[in-house]
Amino acid sequence: MENSGQKIRCSRNKKVNYLLLYSGIVVFLTIASFFISDRSLAQGQMNKAPVVVSRVVQMDVRQPVRMVGTVFPLRESIVAGEVEGLVVEFPVKRGDYVKKGQELAKLRTKTLEIQLKGAKADEHLARIKYQRAKELYEGKTISHQELDEFETMLVAQEAVVEGVEDEIGKCTIAAPFDGRITEESTEVGQWLKKGDSIISMLQMDSVKVRVHVPEKYIQSLNVGDVSVVNFPALGNITRTGHIVHIVPQADKRARAFPVYIKIDNKDEAIKSGMFAEATFEMGSLLSATMVLKDGIVRRGGGEFIYLAEDGKVTEVPVQTGIAHRNLIQIMGDVKSGADVIVRGNERVRSAQDIQVTGRMDVKSDETK
Repeated sequence: MENSGQKIRCSRNKKVNYLLLYSGIVVFLTIASFFISDRSLAQGQMNKAPVVVSRVVQMDVRQPVRMVGTVFPLRESIVAGEVEGLVVEFPVKRGDYVKKGQELAKLRTKTLEIQLKGAKADEHLARIKYQRAKELYEGKTISHQELDEFETMLVAQEAVVEGVEDEIGKCTIAAPFDGRITEESTEVGQWLKKGDSIISMLQMDSVKVRVHVPEKYIQSLNVGDVSVVNFPALGNITRTGHIVHIVPQADKRARAFPVYIKIDNKDEAIKSGMFAEATFEMGSLLSATMVLKDGIVRRGGGEFIYLAEDGKVTEVPVQTGIAHRNLIQIMGDVKSGADVIVRGNERVRSAQDIQVTGRMDVKSDETK
């Protein structure tokens, strides 16, 4: 009987052990399957290319009107001497870039310095006489009128000193603005007369493009309007500028008004006298399909956009047209409201899986 009881207890223990082992295996397999599933999901997410998209918009834009123009410096000056004298220093040369206030030339000042020394001595004497006169006046020895005479002599002598100092200051000719020297009109040892030219200089960190606008368009333009200017001589580079002057006097023969567009030129790539083509948005209104310019991909002589559709990339060939601020017109099989990839589009391919990580939708003021 005892052996029989032991066998029963042993059998029960084995069953319990088997159940525990089985439960452990089930739990392990469940955890492993979840881990593998999560890892596969994460791996799938990592394989998706991150992109930023922007919505295609339909808007009314004005057709561009292109006109030819000529480049002029922002400032142009012939720097002349205010006094006559002998040039003793001329540290600049043609082509140099100079800053405002930088010395361009210096005239001999020895004679003026001698005159200044004598004038200061006379001023000192006049000041002493005036101080003594004040003491006499306070002691009621002289009248107020006599005191005024001494004060007038002091003021007159101070003016003589200031005049000579001013003459000495004019012997150093400085640059009136930041710019580049284009002509040299003197040299060391030359005698300059009052008003003689010393150098010619241009300010070219900004330039103005003069365009002659026909009278039928002039009412459509205002100071501050934007214009995109192309420079064929520089490989057709374009710069954006703003209208700064509209001259109200037309050329009598051409019936065209001079309009000036200011353009930044920090690199001085644009030179004075260059030919330019300015584009103004002042033609008739046109309903156009527009996208951010960053959405255009150019490859192999063609132009494309990449649409984000259901987590995949769709390549669409397009043609570009009118540019408006940071938008550009596209013509192709694209509908308004579609999402175009504008960041990451240079490294995606058609049908590739993507993950949208951000949006750059067009702002309402950009469509005006």
